[in-house]
Amino acid sequence: MDEVKIGYEISKERWEEAAENMEQVAPMIAAWLKKQNFEGRGNEDAKEFMNDAQLAVVALKYVAEFASDKCRFLPLG
Repeated sequence: MDEVKIGYEISKERWEEAAENMEQVAPMIAAWLKKQNFEGRGNEDAKEFMNDAQLAVVALKYVAEFASDKCRFLPLG
């Protein structure tokens, strides 16, 4: 029985590049959230976003190192 695969495999280097891109842009987005201060929650929103961004960076780096051949990429839109 053949294995069904959806999406496509991307290289370790591309996963690493995505992690680097996230590391670069996340502080800018957090600063914007802080400045916008939606509902008086600017500091909290910025902190929560940075925590989420750090989690995403760790996940991207993990995939790059240990699972790039097992994770599939499916572009949306």
